[in-house]
Amino acid sequence: MIRDVLYSKKWIMEWYKPATVEEIQQVEKELQIVLPKVYKELLFLSNGVLGNLVKLYTTGELIEMNKTYEVQAYAPGYVSIGNDHGGYHLLMKAEEDVVHFQLVSDGYGIPVESDVTDHFLSWLNSDEGDPWRNE
Repeated sequence: MIRDVLYSKKWIMEWYKPATVEEIQQVEKELQIVLPKVYKELLFLSNGVLGNLVKLYTTGELIEMNKTYEVQAYAPGYVSIGNDHGGYHLLMKAEEDVVHFQLVSDGYGIPVESDVTDHFLSWLNSDEGDPWRNE
C-alpha cells in the first residue's frame, strides 16, 4: 500500500535502502517506545526519505533526533518521525495503530488541538509533500 503511494511522488528527492527488523527493534528499545505500524512500513521500503519540504528520519536519525530534542521528556508518548527543515517536528503518538501526525514547533511539548494534523498515508500521497498543507 505505501509502496504504491511513495514510488510515484515527485516531491521525494532521495530514497534509502530498506531498514531491517533489527534496526527498527533497536529504535524501539533505545527510545523505549512502539513505532506506529504505518511508519514501520515506510522504513521497510526506505530507511527514511528526503523530500523537498520534509525529512522523514532513518532508524539512526530517529534515535539521535528524539534523544537530542528530548522528545519523550517534553512530549511523553510521542515520537518525532521527521522535520520540515525549518524548526518543526512531525510527531506521532508512539502507538502501533496511530495513522495521524502533528506538526509541532521545536521545544513546544505535547501536541495540542490547534497543531497542524494530517493522516500519514494521505499526506504521503499528496502531490507536494508539504506537511503544512492542512493549515
